[in-house]
Amino acid sequence: MTRPVSIEHAGRTARAEIVTSASAEQAWLAWADPDRISEWFTDRAKGKAAVGGTVTWCFDRFRTQFPYEVLAAEESERLVLKGAPPGRPPYLLDITIAPPPQGSGSVIRIVNSGFSVGNENDEEYEGVVSGWQMALAILKEYVENHFGRAKTGFFAMQPATFTYERIVPYLVDEEGLMRWLTTSGWIGAPGDRYNLTLRDGSPMSGRVLARTSREVALSWDEIDGVAELKAFRLGPRARAVAVRGCGWGLSEERAGEIDKMLAKSIDRLVAILS
Repeated sequence: MTRPVSIEHAGRTARAEIVTSASAEQAWLAWADPDRISEWFTDRAKGKAAVGGTVTWCFDRFRTQFPYEVLAAEESERLVLKGAPPGRPPYLLDITIAPPPQGSGSVIRIVNSGFSVGNENDEEYEGVVSGWQMALAILKEYVENHFGRAKTGFFAMQPATFTYERIVPYLVDEEGLMRWLTTSGWIGAPGDRYNLTLRDGSPMSGRVLARTSREVALSWDEIDGVAELKAFRLGPRARAVAVRGCGWGLSEERAGEIDKMLAKSIDRLVAILS
């Protein structure tokens, strides 16, 4: 039996967790297998989740890649990755999988440490916390309903000027959504059903998977997929708004139509915010 690796976290730490009915093996593969993580999180991934090795997560639409050194890889239990971005302190991403207090399934926990402390760093830190809450909500949807299915993604993003307090009504309230994305409908609390009519007349319905002070994650029944309405820090002096998502079994043609529709919608939102 492999002895567990001792990991020490330093700096500011972001934490998130979710309970799923999926098995520990499925939860592990969703993170450790390059083919599986590309079905719900990354655009591509490469490398083997083995101690001493490197895994690389590729987000092609953001034109970014994140190589990670594998510090711990305990199958179906724990994966610890170390990132070292240029010009920044290294950070740790610690993913653990454990049985729930009652019943079957898994509890998936994330500890992401190494962030700087200080008011000037609050926006980045809070964005990371929000981002992991979104990611885990989508992971739950994937492992419970779409495990092993390839996804087809869609994405629209533009830099924008806003405060997070100002942007939220445009992401969830009926009046705000109707100004850029929909002709009817609103988004409620996590777990609630929602029903939207998009600007092109197509329906969008499902459940609210997660909601924070700056973004929301939704299941999308009509495309057997998910969507995120997002507002986030783009750089030291810039912010952006985006809609990102995927469908499991979604055709490339329909994904292209969604891309075009969302690009126009994001343009409207940026114009309103400006």
